[in-house]
Amino acid sequence: MLDITFEQIRAFLAVAKYGNFSIAAEKIFRTQAALSIQVARLEQTLHTRLFDRTTKKVNLTDTGNVLFHYLKQIEHLLIQADAELRDLQQVIKGRLVLSTSDTTACYRLPGILQKYNRQYPGVDIIIQNATSPRTMELVMDNAIDLGIISLVNVPPDLKSIPLFPRYDVVICYPEHPLYGRKEILLKDLETYNCILLDHQCATRQLLDQYCFHSRVTLKIIMELSSVEVIKRFVMINSGISIIPAIAVKEEVAGKKLAVIKIRDYQEQKPVQMGVVYKRNRYLSAAVKSFIDTLKKEFLINQEY
Repeated sequence: MLDITFEQIRAFLAVAKYGNFSIAAEKIFRTQAALSIQVARLEQTLHTRLFDRTTKKVNLTDTGNVLFHYLKQIEHLLIQADAELRDLQQVIKGRLVLSTSDTTACYRLPGILQKYNRQYPGVDIIIQNATSPRTMELVMDNAIDLGIISLVNVPPDLKSIPLFPRYDVVICYPEHPLYGRKEILLKDLETYNCILLDHQCATRQLLDQYCFHSRVTLKIIMELSSVEVIKRFVMINSGISIIPAIAVKEEVAGKKLAVIKIRDYQEQKPVQMGVVYKRNRYLSAAVKSFIDTLKKEFLINQEY
């Protein structure tokens, strides 16, 4: 049996995460000296070195990597235990970590979070920004509680609840040759400069699939990870793009951009967006209440 303390575990995990003793100490509200002592004591207990220390970076040794794998699981179990004990007291409070795309975070969540915070002021919600594939990885690794993603190729280890459809559209500058068109085929876009989301984004992955099946080769001049940055480039007439329709409502209303439906997409069912969590994972009262809030907001009534 390893004779190590929780303080040593916290210190070790913080240094492993941030790769720097000073930053790690700040993040867990300890002095650098106190944190260094805890790590040194842990290394003495285990009779091995856990970190390779250089002037710029602190890296895990092979032994440190093995220990990190197990201590992360212990940390996860402690968080789950704390959540379950809180629920036994019938008090909805604690921490909820959620990951989603910048589009969903910007245009879907603000109103929902405002309502939820008013009803459950004791719950701290942390939102991370990531693509749908990356969010699924985080859920699988128990790094987050929930993800709101496009429900495409969801692994069987994740439980998913559909929330709303996502519609992708072409956007262009009002003086662009395509302006005024209501609908278009992907094939019609081949002659125009395209500014697209990068390959990590679900919108881009879907577009690539449709282009492949339709034998369409787009003229891509830029690939970006931000919808907001793409809109700025399109607004100065640098090219056209394909993004979720909800992200451009304000610009269309202000006549700064125009949208065109894609017939290739209209002929298929829209991509469903939804919330996912890991199967067989204990759901705290905070997580359950947030899922209930999402379902009520999008008029979904399903068991979970």
